[in-house]
Amino acid sequence: MGKKVFFLGAGFSKAINPNYPLLKDLTENVNLQLEKGSVAKHYEEIAPEIKKDVEALLTYLSTDFPWKSDTTKYANQALYAAISKIISDKFIKLSSQTVAISEEFECFSKHIAEHRTEYDFITLNYDLLLENLLKDKIEGSKYEDFYKYPMLSVASREGPLWGRNKIEDAPAILKLHGSANWFWAGISAGDTIYYSTGNENEVSKAGLKPYIIPPVMDKNAFYNHVAIRFLWQEAEQLLKNAEEIYIIGFSFPVTDTSVRFLFQSALRESNAKIFIVNPGTEMELRKNYDKVFGEDNDNVSYEYTGKDKKDYKVTERFIMEKVLSSKIGEL
Repeated sequence: MGKKVFFLGAGFSKAINPNYPLLKDLTENVNLQLEKGSVAKHYEEIAPEIKKDVEALLTYLSTDFPWKSDTTKYANQALYAAISKIISDKFIKLSSQTVAISEEFECFSKHIAEHRTEYDFITLNYDLLLENLLKDKIEGSKYEDFYKYPMLSVASREGPLWGRNKIEDAPAILKLHGSANWFWAGISAGDTIYYSTGNENEVSKAGLKPYIIPPVMDKNAFYNHVAIRFLWQEAEQLLKNAEEIYIIGFSFPVTDTSVRFLFQSALRESNAKIFIVNPGTEMELRKNYDKVFGEDNDNVSYEYTGKDKKDYKVTERFIMEKVLSSKIGEL
């Protein structure tokens, strides 16, 4: 029997924490911080149109266009690193904030913990909101239990850690774009990736950089690391074997070809029921979804779309009616 697989975009995290930034918010935050600091001068030299979208900006900086001089390339690398740190710091700060969790999400995390062998997660989000929800409900669990790829805490760099058994039946959280609490040396595709609990001495992170795959239009260059390749391959297997797939807060933008191809490859022989959970209307969403799953696909349900955009109540309704199999107000 196949599992139930959640595929999470930014809308899921925003439903938990309204302060979670979408792409437009992230662009504004990056632009504000880059106006000062050591990379400000080079940032000023970049065309204004490129800087209007952080996805376009990072794509420009990370691509080896033939007209770029060596000096420009090095300056672009420095600017790219600065933006990656801004993004990482932003999501670490958000993840550390105390947020009033709605009753629906409290019940959701408790349900997943109690039925954890039935569910797995694939996420494009950098934040730690999901793992923190589950960690509080699964006694003794740590981040490494969810990440599945063998990963050490940055604290292990100061000495070995002993006496802990891994929780093998914790649901998988496959973070396809990395995570705000992942760090690496940033030298080769085989560098060790460490996770941070946020409580380590800063010495533990010495020489390490955030490991996140920023929102660039062409991510091919970022998929060389053995960990990321493993996570994407595991994601394909989860989707391929899934009984039901819940796509929350993700609209399949035309620029994200990797995710489009992932679904098309994994589901080519699948009969999984797919539930779209998104505050956008069915008509809006179909513009992209039909290109991924095909028109008039009876396995795709838009029952949980098109509701209140302002507070994302559609996600809570989905949790109550589908995940918990009850109606709003029965708690």
